[in-house]
Amino acid sequence: MVQTVETNLPSQTPGVVHKLCKHTFSGDSGQRSAYIQAGLHADEHPGLLVIQHLLVHLQQLEKQGRIDGRIVVRPFANPVGMGQQVFGQLPGRFNLANGENFNRNFPNIIAKLESVLTTTRPAHNDTTAMKALMLSVLGDSLPAETVAANKYLLLHEALQHDLFIDLHCDTSSILHIYANLNQRDRALRLAISMGVTAVFLEEEAGGFPLDEAYTKAWKTLYAKEFVDAEHLGFSATVELRGQADVEDDIAEQDAMGLLRFLCAEGLIRLDEDAEHPIRPEQVTVYPLEGVAHIEATGTGIIAWKKALGSSVQRGDIIAEILPLDMQLGTPRIPVPSPVDGVLVARHHIRLVRAGQRIGMAAGTEPLPGRITGQLMHSF
Repeated sequence: MVQTVETNLPSQTPGVVHKLCKHTFSGDSGQRSAYIQAGLHADEHPGLLVIQHLLVHLQQLEKQGRIDGRIVVRPFANPVGMGQQVFGQLPGRFNLANGENFNRNFPNIIAKLESVLTTTRPAHNDTTAMKALMLSVLGDSLPAETVAANKYLLLHEALQHDLFIDLHCDTSSILHIYANLNQRDRALRLAISMGVTAVFLEEEAGGFPLDEAYTKAWKTLYAKEFVDAEHLGFSATVELRGQADVEDDIAEQDAMGLLRFLCAEGLIRLDEDAEHPIRPEQVTVYPLEGVAHIEATGTGIIAWKKALGSSVQRGDIIAEILPLDMQLGTPRIPVPSPVDGVLVARHHIRLVRAGQRIGMAAGTEPLPGRITGQLMHSF
C-alpha cells in the first residue's frame, strides 16, 4: 500500500502556507521501518533528485509485492528554507529570520526520557514500545513558530523508525557518511551498499542536529540495556558529494545504493544479482575527531593543488592563495594539509579571505583540540 500525506506548518506570513509531504510504502509482512529524507539544508539538492529516483523504484517494488515492513520517504524536508531566496539565490543552510542553521537545535528529549525510564520499563528489545515511549516524551504539542514546528515534525517522524537516513551534500566533496560509533557495522553496511569509501564515526558531534536528536534518544535506551546493538535505532547522514552533483546517472546510482541497504536490512526484496559496488576492505573509517576543517592562510584567489579524494600527508601543499592587492612578485601563500589522510571537501567559492573555511581533510588519528560534543563546525 502507498499513502501520501501533506501536513501544513503554522503560517509565518499572512496568506502563505508551507507544507511537508511524505510517501509511505507499507508491505504485508515485517515489523521494521525506515525513514529517508532530503533537503533539510535547502541549498543541498542532490538528495532531492535521488529521492525522485528512489520513489520510482519503490513504486515498482510495491506493485511487485517486494516491500516488507514500512518505508517513509520525505521528498523535501525544509519548505521554509526552499522559499528563502535573496536576489535569486537560495542560501538554504541558515534561517534568514534568525541566522540559525536549519539542522541544529532540534528538540532534546533526553532528560525527560531518562526521568520516565525510572518508572517505565519497556521489555528488552521491544522496539515498538520504545518508539511509542519516545514519541510520548516528545509530546503532541506542535510549536506555533514555523521552523520549530518543522523540526518537531521531522523528529516526530524519525523517532517512529528503526532506520533514519538524512541525505545532504557538501559544497564540493567526495561521497561520505556520518554515523555513530556504536553503529559501526550498520554504517559499513550502508557504505558498501552505496559505494562510499569514507565513513566518519562520532560519539557526539554537538549542535544537536536531527540525526543526533534521534541517535541520543536510542543511545539512552541502549545505555540502560533496554535494547541491544542489533535492535538499536540507526541513523546516518549521507553526504552526496557536492552541490553541483545533481545528475540523473549519479542519482540513480545513489538510489540503487539506498535500495541495496534497505534490502540488506530486510525491508525490501531485490533481484539476487544486485551486487554491491565496493568491497568492505575498500571502506576507511575515520573518527570525527580526526576531521580537520581547512582554513585559508591568506586572502585572495585560491588555486587547488590536490583533487577531491586525493591522499595527503601532513604538510603537503593542497592549495595556494594568490593575493590580488599585493606588489608584483609577491609569492603565493601555501595551504598545507593538517592531517595524514584524504582530502574530503573543497569550498566551491574561489575568492577567499584569511581564516575562512575552505575545505575538509580527514585522518584516522584524532587531532589535538578536537572535543567530543563540540565537533560540528559552526558553519
